Amino acid sequence: MTNQQQNQEITILERIDLALASRLVGQRVDGDLIAGAQRAIDRFRRSAPTDGEFLTSVLRLRGFAVDDEDAAAALAGREDRLSPLTQEYRLLRGLQRALKMIRARSSQGAPPDGWFLVDLFREMTSEMPRFRNNDLRRGQPWDGLLYVDYPPPEDLRFLVDGFDSKRCYRDAPIVFNGMHPVRQGFRLLWRFARIAPFPDFNVVVAWLGLNAWLQCKGLPLLRAEAADQHLVTTLLTGPPPLKVPALEARLLSAFDTGVRS
Repeated sequence: MTNQQQNQEITILERIDLALASRLVGQRVDGDLIAGAQRAIDRFRRSAPTDGEFLTSVLRLRGFAVDDEDAAAALAGREDRLSPLTQEYRLLRGLQRALKMIRARSSQGAPPDGWFLVDLFREMTSEMPRFRNNDLRRGQPWDGLLYVDYPPPEDLRFLVDGFDSKRCYRDAPIVFNGMHPVRQGFRLLWRFARIAPFPDFNVVVAWLGLNAWLQCKGLPLLRAEAADQHLVTTLLTGPPPLKVPALEARLLSAFDTGVRS
């Protein structure tokens, strides 16, 4: 790797830090810098017109194709081209509630943990009968990847119990604690998706976990894109990522979106 490439990688993370710092310092409230900083962070944690686009992007990680306009109607509780009987409609409504849970928790400064992610899964799938009393899987995950060894069902409660920030999300502390918070979030996503505690939607909930971590750190939501289904598959079939430049660059651009919305 050339020095120019290394400097470019560092610059993306530094620019994220500078973007966040500029939001915090630039939002003064009657001369109270702390109150102004809190208001700037709160802007990234409140409901926004782009919520529907974020939620549909998350569903695309599992192969669902939902039009943004149809998603907006579903999130508003309207019956349009997307019937309330469809699983897409029910999942979107569940994801909407899950996003509220993420924002409420992050507003308290609490990072996500394993059982909070289980609660997100339960909320997301609450209107889908096949997942009632069927949260932690009893066999291999339906969305499992080839050539990935998943832990047996009898280990899941133990693994979820130990999945928290104090234990670096089951990562090596010397590695995790030395990383930038954005890259720590990528490690969280990787490790939770490799546990795959649910019968289905493990990558979806892992992506929500990444965003819960980012929101806790005062950062904007990171939406998925069409190519991310392949990107995440590539990540999960390899070692824990040290960096994901494409997602880091997208997070930087999300600052402008967060400010406009």
